Amino acid sequence: MENLDSTLDLMIDKILEHDEIAFLDLIQLVWRRGWELESATDRHPASPLLHALRACLVERMVEIWNAPPKNANEKVPSWCGEVPALQERFSVIKPADQSFWKKEPSNQIFEKRNIFAPKEFMFFL
Repeated sequence: MENLDSTLDLMIDKILEHDEIAFLDLIQLVWRRGWELESATDRHPASPLLHALRACLVERMVEIWNAPPKNANEKVPSWCGEVPALQERFSVIKPADQSFWKKEPSNQIFEKRNIFAPKEFMFFL
């Protein structure tokens, strides 16, 4: 059965596969289901990359959901604040397209964990 945690795991898989369409569909699913983002659990602490991506995705969805025109009242789970930056830089952009994005500003939620994502990453709802 699908729930927020399993959907976040799928979102991470789609980022790692660089499957942007499936990833964006999953963001829509989270929004339509109305799952409380604060209920996301702290999974993958043994994998720094998966852990960092999970925290960034939750924090970014909270930011998007709480911004106009949605104006939700979502909260970031407390565990997200404890997830450190990656030692090695990661990009959500597939390698073949990274040069195109090289001069673009980075989203600060991802940047604080040494992950490149364009500034407006995930903001399409």
